[in-house]
Amino acid sequence: MPIRSCLLLLLASVTTHGAVRAHHSFAAEFDYDLIGTISGVVVEALYVNPHARYFVQVVDEDGHTVTWDAQTRSISALTRAGWTQDVISVGDRVELKGNLGLNDTRKIWILEATLSNGKTIQPYVSGAD
Repeated sequence: MPIRSCLLLLLASVTTHGAVRAHHSFAAEFDYDLIGTISGVVVEALYVNPHARYFVQVVDEDGHTVTWDAQTRSISALTRAGWTQDVISVGDRVELKGNLGLNDTRKIWILEATLSNGKTIQPYVSGAD
């Protein structure tokens, strides 16, 4: 095999390996049985695959501001549910209900979001997912 082909194959395997490792299973990060709610202000919005993510500043029970990592479904799944990139933006105040992260991590898998205007949205299409 020519050296150029070997180098391209090596480069492809290295970059693919990083992409595969970046996607974790739900059970590795979240508790199926532990549902909670957080309220705060969105400080970063990443409408990207494999999961849309929002970083939300929340005032905890001790009065400290902490950042939560809120994740939800893929862009295609969100689009089918009517959830677009403009639904949640930096600066928005939101209340998020969902599965909490394992081991008291500040993570939540969004099942429902209530926007500052009172509108509630869900990342799932009723009856389809």
